[in-house]
Amino acid sequence: MKTLVWVALFGLLTACGGAVTVRMQSAEPQKEALLARVQVNDMRTEMVTSQRSTFGMPMGNISFDPPEPQLVKNLLEVELTRILRGKGVQSPQDYVCDIAEFGVSTTNTALYWDVTGRVRLVLKHDGKEYSLVGTHTERTYVWPGESIVKKVVDESLKQITVGLEQVS
Repeated sequence: MKTLVWVALFGLLTACGGAVTVRMQSAEPQKEALLARVQVNDMRTEMVTSQRSTFGMPMGNISFDPPEPQLVKNLLEVELTRILRGKGVQSPQDYVCDIAEFGVSTTNTALYWDVTGRVRLVLKHDGKEYSLVGTHTERTYVWPGESIVKKVVDESLKQITVGLEQVS
């Protein structure tokens, strides 16, 4: 009987595994109207930056559409342009952004998964560096699918936009 329970649990866990591509809504900047031009450098060192796991066992990679550097570029260009317009700036500004961390991970117990999104950026402009951090965790009692992964990333990116207010 004990073996049957383990076989059933293993079957359930492997059925839930697999890679997933999360389709994100990306801010699409109007190229002619941008006041912020952002060059994005992906500085992450890990090959797999987002992964679903169960009891520490990898159950599938998470990728994003559009990819993380494009998401960051679009977000920053749109939000920085909004901020610059609000300050009355009329000439285009150049920024460099290093992605230090952008990922989703899952930790679990026998009853639930905690899905955590993390985004850490270093934005550079006029010889100054700004550290921008966003993180968000959601608990789910079912396999962490695309919708909850999207939610934790969206919430993490919202925190990044709030942090942009410190950038002059």
